[in-house]
Amino acid sequence: MSSGDALSPVDGRYRDEVAPLRELFSERSLFLERARVELLYLRNLVMSGALGLQPQEFDPEGLINSFPDGWYAQVKALEEKLGHDVKALEVWLRGFLEKRGYQRLAPLVHIGLTSDDTNNLAYGLLLKKALDEMIGQYERLLAELRALAERHGKDVMLARTHGVPAVPTTFGKEMGVFAWRLNERIEALRAIKPYGKLGGAVGNHNALCFLNEDFDWLDFSAKFVSSLGLRYAPLTKQVVPHEATSDALHQIMLINQIMVELSRDLWTYNMLGLISFMRKGVSSSTMPHKVNPVDLEDAEGQSDISNSLLSLLAYRLVSTRLQRDLSDSPIRRMMGQALAHSYIACGRVIRALEYMKVNTELMLSEVRAHPEVLSEAVQVSLRASGDPLGYEEVHGNISNMEELKKRVRGDLGRRLMNLTPEKYVGMAQRLAKLASEKSSQL
Repeated sequence: MSSGDALSPVDGRYRDEVAPLRELFSERSLFLERARVELLYLRNLVMSGALGLQPQEFDPEGLINSFPDGWYAQVKALEEKLGHDVKALEVWLRGFLEKRGYQRLAPLVHIGLTSDDTNNLAYGLLLKKALDEMIGQYERLLAELRALAERHGKDVMLARTHGVPAVPTTFGKEMGVFAWRLNERIEALRAIKPYGKLGGAVGNHNALCFLNEDFDWLDFSAKFVSSLGLRYAPLTKQVVPHEATSDALHQIMLINQIMVELSRDLWTYNMLGLISFMRKGVSSSTMPHKVNPVDLEDAEGQSDISNSLLSLLAYRLVSTRLQRDLSDSPIRRMMGQALAHSYIACGRVIRALEYMKVNTELMLSEVRAHPEVLSEAVQVSLRASGDPLGYEEVHGNISNMEELKKRVRGDLGRRLMNLTPEKYVGMAQRLAKLASEKSSQL
């Protein structure tokens, strides 16, 4: 099937943009990760001596690398026949091991496990890899924002609250706000480790305990799950608790909202002429002069789609009926799609920043055209000088601020008389510098 025939735009129009994730969340990748879990479990089980077998070392990765070219099609054919994906993989692995000379080990594939032991660990491993990819993409955006904070830390611009002039800031500091917020979410996301469980049909190790009631299956399971880089969940139903996964998805939702806000702010700055974008390709089928901020608009839409899917995943995966039901299965399979839209959004924002030009001269002239932004400085100076009605007097005499300034005496008065709008930026330059530095210094 060509990308032009794909039902989902992630597999069609945006196929190349999400290549790193496609390798993780395809059906083939899921089966491959399941096979890895099954073979690693089998090796650890045999080497533990829990079943009284002579320890037999083998290399799970080496076996996986030796899978025949048609292995996936063979497993899917078995699934069609049996009606169960994990069982189909178990049957295929048994046959594969027998052909490779592991006749004694073949019957032990999947022994004592339930399908969600295999599934939760496979999904956990895939999610770990996917989060690394997502963090890498977000860090590329973070680097762009930090560079902007450093480059434009001293470039004064007019801040707007409620859409109207407020007080001056710098463009670098405003980009630094997004850098700091994004960095905070990246670090929170990096700290999250998905849960993993290995407990059998309802989480009690019933089958394994029956085979050897003197063996410490909890310790075995904890060590095995931890060896995969997952956080062991000792008390579970048949399914693993998904709170940690939900935490990760919530962090990505917050990152999406940060990207939406950034896109909207840049879109507005572009509308005001404070920034612009270099021409690339065609923006309008009929108006040749147009240079539309399409990457920002696309990023906003991609983030919204991602959040609509992530919110379902984050809230729905944490509940099941009694010890297990299958309603989570189709939902869990949408994780790749949900992450992909965020990955695309981030890439589009990065591209917009790469093509962005900052009109610092217009920013400065706009600040100078609004002397009323110093009204705050005047009213706090009056009040600090002992006038309890300083705010009210300025509020009623915005056009007469120069006369009001004269009422402030001493050093504060001299500084006030010399103050110009472009100098009234507070700690904006220092804040921009902070944002441009590494996370440890934020």
